[in-house]
Amino acid sequence: MISVEPGYTRARRLLSLSSVVRDALPVMRAAVADTAVLRIAMDAQAPMVEINTIAIHRVLMKLVLNACQAIRQPHGVIEIGVAGMTSADYPNRPFVRLTVADNGMGMDRATVDNLRRQLLEPADSSGAGLGLRIVHRAIRAHGGQLQIDSRPGHGTTVRIDLPATPQGSAALDTGACEGEDPDSTGDQST
Repeated sequence: MISVEPGYTRARRLLSLSSVVRDALPVMRAAVADTAVLRIAMDAQAPMVEINTIAIHRVLMKLVLNACQAIRQPHGVIEIGVAGMTSADYPNRPFVRLTVADNGMGMDRATVDNLRRQLLEPADSSGAGLGLRIVHRAIRAHGGQLQIDSRPGHGTTVRIDLPATPQGSAALDTGACEGEDPDSTGDQST
């Protein structure tokens, strides 16, 4: 797991991460086009997060485009998930996990380890693709963590954990869940 530190708070709002993903769906579907099926699973009960929506939209697009490039077979699938979580180590610190997984060609352990090292190097050094550096910086700026898991022939999964806001804070952004069905248990679309 790559540890990341908190950063800037410019243009942040308290939002449902599921609503941010839902807003980005049309652009993500257009980017995927005929390359893969896009599957979405969202936890309607996930806590709110304080985020910059533009930055999170960029993160989603970078990860979806990377997944598209990794898919080299028919029947490609990209799965995007949002779930509220708690850690066994820190049960009083809930977080929201954004997952982007593909069934593409995947990477071996050495490649993933090298990628993790490159993401921790200064931004002006050569190495990891610019897209993943942007993702890493954005997540670090939001006080989150980034984890990359991959196996050759089995695809890649990127997990992003963002700190959840305290329950009482959800009232700060009344439009955050606009369009969401409060009785819904999730969303599955292809």
